[in-house]
Amino acid sequence: MTNLSEIEKMSESFDNDSEKIQKELKRVQSVKCRLKRQKFKSSYEKEMTETLKYEQVLKEARNLLEPKEKPVTKFDQEDVDKLDYDETIKAIRSIQSKKTLSKWLTSIENDNDEYRNAAAIEKMLIDHKATKKPVAESQIRKTDVQTIIDTIETSGKLSQEKIIDLLKNLI
Repeated sequence: MTNLSEIEKMSESFDNDSEKIQKELKRVQSVKCRLKRQKFKSSYEKEMTETLKYEQVLKEARNLLEPKEKPVTKFDQEDVDKLDYDETIKAIRSIQSKKTLSKWLTSIENDNDEYRNAAAIEKMLIDHKATKKPVAESQIRKTDVQTIIDTIETSGKLSQEKIIDLLKNLI
């Protein structure tokens, strides 16, 4: 884990623009790829260490600006209960896709753990959908608030400005 103040400085140096950070991340990954082919270079270890550290800081800055949501394939009942109607529909489509892709992972149809897990999650989602109705535009989704809470918890101590920016994005 890198220093949080270093991550915030990196984010600010790119004007808190996730696209600029993504472009820089691609550039650094290209540098890393070229560097991998130069293993016999005398300064290889030092350069690779610096490149990997810089890449990690960029990834954490990107995650700070665009928090990742939990993937549908890892949902449990508690996660399903937090979803609103629209998110439930989206999750159902996602898990049905996963079911279709994992159907024939073994020589016997539907005989693998991924498929069984996807089927169980799909059942939870369909049951949850029956209890929900569509969200009005004037309401804030619980999952958006939960994503921000998770980001704050995993990132350590964020500055007050950064927390306010995340909350303003909800409005």
